[in-house]
Amino acid sequence: MANSFVHVHLVALRYFSETVRSGSMRQAGEVLAVSASAINRQIMKLEDQLQCRLFERRAEGVRLTAAGEVLYQYVRRLDRELERAIGQIDDLRGLRRGHVHIACEAGIGRDFLPAVLADFHASHPGVTYKVEIKSALEILEQVATDEIDIGIAMSPPTRPEAAIGGRALMPLGVIAAPGWPLAAKSSLRLQDLGGERYIRAKDGMGGGYGWQKIIDQGAPQAAILETNSPDIMSVMVKAGLGIGIRSPIGIMSDLSRGELSFVPLDDSLAPHPSLTLFVRGGRILSSGGAVMLEMLREALPAFSQRVWDLAGAQMPLGGISTGAS
Repeated sequence: MANSFVHVHLVALRYFSETVRSGSMRQAGEVLAVSASAINRQIMKLEDQLQCRLFERRAEGVRLTAAGEVLYQYVRRLDRELERAIGQIDDLRGLRRGHVHIACEAGIGRDFLPAVLADFHASHPGVTYKVEIKSALEILEQVATDEIDIGIAMSPPTRPEAAIGGRALMPLGVIAAPGWPLAAKSSLRLQDLGGERYIRAKDGMGGGYGWQKIIDQGAPQAAILETNSPDIMSVMVKAGLGIGIRSPIGIMSDLSRGELSFVPLDDSLAPHPSLTLFVRGGRILSSGGAVMLEMLREALPAFSQRVWDLAGAQMPLGGISTGAS
């Protein structure tokens, strides 16, 4: 068995892994621009070499057998190692090509990332990118399992595998439709919000983890709606259903156009969230990943200042860290 596996072709493994991801050989063929029969032949060769079935073939698609599950975990690790090898080769090419895989939250992808990617692309036009929109917990999981190069999230719970590559504190405040009675104030405390109709964000949405429960304890608002989407919260606030509490990231255009009002919270019970860059601890990034991380770090101070200015609040001293920890 061991000797036969040495002769497994990388193309066959690629066809196998894409079939797992796609759920059928037909869909895998569409992704890889080959026929389903060609994929089936390669997988049958794998099964013959390994002397076991890798898939249960069904009318609606395929399902991994126990042996297939074992092989797929191996192939995923092999893919990551191959990407690293290509990344190191790219180092020798002076970043004439390469690939950087980033995961971030939706608001960060809207307001922070585009300008950095545009600057990076201007200097390194041969590099390509993959940007996935994920929740903060999903981003930390992908960093920890080496599935992405860089993760960007708002104050997620830390975990030992994820090293902080840079962070900046961001304002937290109340958003409301224009004309809301308290919108003229320069800042608010939680106790000022008693009796207001409240659109509650699920913990971890729009400004990090932990503060939402503290807010619930500190101000008995009448929550008329709960959502797991900061965008839905903003839409509902615009419609006049109530107020919301979040960071400005993701709604900066709305605030600039005056479509939403933002009043900073100045309350020790509602601490500032931080926009945080994450990489896997001990991982050597490819040249493209390393340069991208450095550009993201360099962009943090100016972006942070822009957010605080838009919020109408003073950035705290020491609110930015651009070094790895």
